[in-house]
Amino acid sequence: MNWVVALALCLAVLTSHTHGCAQDADTDYFGNDIASTTRPSAGDCCQDCSARDNCVGYVYTNGVCWLKSQLTARSFKAGATAGYKANSCSAIEQDIDYPGFDIASTKRTDAAQCCDDCTANPSCSVFVWSSYQGGTCWLKSQKGVRVAAAGARAGSRTTAGQCGAIEDNTDYWGNDVASTQRASADLCCDDCAANAQCSVFVWLRGTCYLKSQKGAKSTLNGAKAGSVGSQCTPLEANTDYKGNDLGTTSRANAGDCCADCVANPKCIVAVWFQGTCYLKHTKGAASTSNGASAVTVRGRTSSPPPANKPPPPMQNVQAQFAYPKSWKAGTYDMVTSLQGCQKRSVYSQGTIAPYHEEVSMVFRGPMDIYDVSVFQFTGAKWVRSSKYSAGTGYSNNIAFMNNANPDKYNGGAPQGYATADGIGFSRDPVQFGGWLRDASNPSDQFGGPGITTGAEVNIMQASKCTADSCLGYFPANYGLHGWGGSKIFVTKVRFGAGGIPAIWLLNAQVLRSNQYGCNCRGRADPGGCGELDVAEAIYAGSTTIATHNYYLNANPSPGHDTWTTRPTNAPATFVTILDETTGSLKILKFGDGDYNYFDTDELSIDNVNTLVA
Repeated sequence: MNWVVALALCLAVLTSHTHGCAQDADTDYFGNDIASTTRPSAGDCCQDCSARDNCVGYVYTNGVCWLKSQLTARSFKAGATAGYKANSCSAIEQDIDYPGFDIASTKRTDAAQCCDDCTANPSCSVFVWSSYQGGTCWLKSQKGVRVAAAGARAGSRTTAGQCGAIEDNTDYWGNDVASTQRASADLCCDDCAANAQCSVFVWLRGTCYLKSQKGAKSTLNGAKAGSVGSQCTPLEANTDYKGNDLGTTSRANAGDCCADCVANPKCIVAVWFQGTCYLKHTKGAASTSNGASAVTVRGRTSSPPPANKPPPPMQNVQAQFAYPKSWKAGTYDMVTSLQGCQKRSVYSQGTIAPYHEEVSMVFRGPMDIYDVSVFQFTGAKWVRSSKYSAGTGYSNNIAFMNNANPDKYNGGAPQGYATADGIGFSRDPVQFGGWLRDASNPSDQFGGPGITTGAEVNIMQASKCTADSCLGYFPANYGLHGWGGSKIFVTKVRFGAGGIPAIWLLNAQVLRSNQYGCNCRGRADPGGCGELDVAEAIYAGSTTIATHNYYLNANPSPGHDTWTTRPTNAPATFVTILDETTGSLKILKFGDGDYNYFDTDELSIDNVNTLVA
């Protein structure tokens, strides 16, 4: 979640949901009374209104519920509470517009009247009222960008039960697509339902963070999470999105196209016409087509199929080192508890053992970290599963960690989220700043990272371990997944000229227990659960860097002390390949601009085979 709280251009009217109704404080709607009841609170009016088919809302004042057939002539009235059935429309947002996605317009003198028009149109999920031509409701298929617009009033159609139960004290990290200002978590549901890219929301301190999908689930006091029940947006009647077809399915009803589109990971939108669902990889321009109906999968963004990528720029390779291919087998001591450092011996084998298990990449300063991409093999291609960019501030499925968690002083694991400079401990994920400083006092042999040596961070996936998904010990709050199976790490970095900067891979179990204490790695030979040094400056100020592979029972460990030079004048792109299929453990060093080749969502098998050849 992005914790930078943006000031709202204009706050929506304070609204709450009670017993299936939505309420606006200090609000009156004059006239159209059909009955009145005496009740101790405004929330009790909802039941009275819901019992009458001709009641759309009510105003509660001085102990009386005034039930109304229409909500018109809205006005401010201190102490009054206006309510309306929650299966109609959300609260009205004052001076707000959502440009675009118009499907129809109606003439109405008040914004509250737009709700009926939107509810009556199956393609409508949002409306904006303006004073154009005496009052116009602009009906929309979904929410565009929220902007300030003096005099405009916006609302959205709601459907009772469209969002599941609220999860208290829960966050789903990352995947944010938008944010809105709301007084309570249940009001986020309407905003998420009206946004085609949203399937999940998290509310915290008055802000709804709308998300395309669930990221790593974590406990966050005060946060509330929910999700939209339907995987697709409401049907858009008489609408087509021409071109970009992936394939077709035969369906009697337009609503059945949703499941077909969801089942195809490349499908963004489906258009039904005369018994056929046309599945499409990109949502192009909408056009009117009588009899057609369109439905969009929530949380997916349009992206055309990737073009055939040329071979990697092997002519730009500055240095490379490949470890001999062989079947590797042996044992290591897995940590089962930090209390007394309890361990048990486990057996590991494979073409790249033990690195077929989950690993993490560690960085030590002084170093600039510009970009990181991690690819994993799916059986047909290599797909990027994690990305970090310092220049754009973008992160996806990647968490920067370190060993600064104060729990370590009470017998707990040192691992926790790193602060932006990599030095301190954060209870929640933060965006890494891209720079790791050098040692502040190298003569202090007990100072640790940032003092004796350069600052250190390691990266993990943004998903938490469970007892059946992670090996060995892990802390409940900060035990995250590494990357398992075949994987490729691509890093664009620049080393400082001084100090002992380094990049290396560790079995993720090492980080989850205690990197510099009780772990499954040990020191030097034999290597235990595994450490692969990618680029390590062994001596302060040395111009060369080393690679070594410490694994299982191997002794001595293979490697090379001077496989390439330290990149100080310009960044270098290091590509580290761990491929079970070919048995490859290989490191390549490219130039600064070569990272652009790897800044892609997927790599073909042929392209990777060129790299490991």
